[in-house]
Amino acid sequence: MLINIIAGSGGAPGTPTIGTATGGNAQATVAFTPPSNTGKGGAVLYRALSTPGSISATGSASPITVTGLTNGVSYTFQVRLETSYGVNSAYSAASNSVTPAVPPVVPPVVPPVTPPVTPPVTPPVTPPVTPPVTPPVTPPVDPCAGVDCGSYGAPPGGVWIYQYDYNQCIPEICGPFTGNWKAYVSSDGCCVYGLFIGCQYDFPVCPT
Repeated sequence: MLINIIAGSGGAPGTPTIGTATGGNAQATVAFTPPSNTGKGGAVLYRALSTPGSISATGSASPITVTGLTNGVSYTFQVRLETSYGVNSAYSAASNSVTPAVPPVVPPVVPPVTPPVTPPVTPPVTPPVTPPVTPPVTPPVDPCAGVDCGSYGAPPGGVWIYQYDYNQCIPEICGPFTGNWKAYVSSDGCCVYGLFIGCQYDFPVCPT
């Protein structure tokens, strides 16, 4: 009776469908699809087995990570279903081949060093030197320019400047006037009248 119960409770489960194996550092991850028939009740477990080495790992669902592999060795994997009542499925077909390896060392990314921007040096602006402006020199105006003194003696308003002896040409400057001739300068100061040729004259202005 006991034998009949055990035999009646455990049909053979279906075989998992192998998926893709992915290598890592001394390990591999094996994906699979569970079968639609997982047996008659009870807990199920999936086992992934490596070739070579027969290194296995178990899990309750896909994927399963198999550790303890040797880096640089090529492996394939098969998966089977194991029931709690001791009836297991056949192993699946072999997976693709993977070779575990140490991941490459990626050097840290060093950002480029941007040199500081040095602003251009602007030389000081030297204002142009403006030479001093020298005003033009205006010659003094000769008030007597163009004056025609004529030849007819002192005009009215003249100022006498000499009185001297006609015969000796010796002036009596600014009096007392005892001579018999007077020399005059015109009121505008431009003309002198009453002089004689051959005499040397100075020209002080005497009161009238």
